[in-house]
Amino acid sequence: MFTTDRVRLRPPTPDDASHLFRLHGDPELHLITGGDPFVPRHVDQVRARLEKQVAEPPDGGTAVSLLAESVADGTFLGSSVLWGINAFNRYAHLGVTLLPEARGQGYGTEVVRLLCRYGFRNRNLRRLELETLASNTAMRRTAQKCGFVHEGTQREREYDGDGFADLVIYGLLRRDWTP
Repeated sequence: MFTTDRVRLRPPTPDDASHLFRLHGDPELHLITGGDPFVPRHVDQVRARLEKQVAEPPDGGTAVSLLAESVADGTFLGSSVLWGINAFNRYAHLGVTLLPEARGQGYGTEVVRLLCRYGFRNRNLRRLELETLASNTAMRRTAQKCGFVHEGTQREREYDGDGFADLVIYGLLRRDWTP
């Protein structure tokens, strides 16, 4: 669907349940990537949700979820989402979560660039936003590599398991985007 030399983004299928269960079933990872309390799920619950999405696909109006996999061999790398899509004001947020073994290899940067291409070219958005914990240096570097500008910090905004941590906000305007 959306591809670089190393990474492909595609819609999830029910066969991806075990991958998503592994990725989103980690309560520690959820503390830094989720905005709500962690609720343990069974892999069959994840599969049922995916089956429902295939049977009754969302209209893509406010969120689009895509899985990241290796082009070379189809290895699951993680998930990505364009969310909070506002068609009137033409902006959206993006997010990426990678498996531990996929981190630190540049995959996150490629995924963010693919999401930017999708948002700007295929959704005709004019602005993309990215929020992350101030302590998430990998995501902050990725945002900067992809041309995002640090626009602010919300103090003690998100619970990180130990207390409330600062959230940094990055923005990228279409006119500043380099395909």
